[in-house]
Amino acid sequence: MARLSDLGIDFDHWCFACGRANPQGLHLDFDVARRRAETRFVPRQEHSGYEGVVHGGIVTALLDETMGWAIFHEGIWGVTARINVAFRQPILVGMELVVTGTVTKETHRAIEMHGEIRDAAGVLLAEADATFLVMPEEQRRRLERRYSRIDEAFAKVRAAVAAEEKELEHGRT
Repeated sequence: MARLSDLGIDFDHWCFACGRANPQGLHLDFDVARRRAETRFVPRQEHSGYEGVVHGGIVTALLDETMGWAIFHEGIWGVTARINVAFRQPILVGMELVVTGTVTKETHRAIEMHGEIRDAAGVLLAEADATFLVMPEEQRRRLERRYSRIDEAFAKVRAAVAAEEKELEHGRT
């Protein structure tokens, strides 16, 4: 998997989930492979709902953002149209979480996704299914101008993912 921050993705913006400029944000970084993204996160007290338990909105944000990066790093800009979260176990403040997002189906207008949050031992804590709509081209171009050098960074990410896939394929033969 390729680490986005190591490949030049600019996280210097205000996104609550991945932006570095937002002092209240989650400051997520992602490891990506084709049609998949993963992040690790340890929630703090300020992320709680009931004392010691992570707020469901934070859980949903973790899933939504990670699923989004499973397509975004490939240069597909999408917006969440629907997300359905199942909370399987309480997620406690201080737990090391592994969050994954995977593409399950893709059409020209929509992308179906599945996300999971597991603890460090692999126990499923929450999961989500979502539909992302592919962003209209005009809106995408406007955002690309805002996030300068994004094409250069995505080219590095695609090359790293392709090299990893080639290495894996070579190891199978």
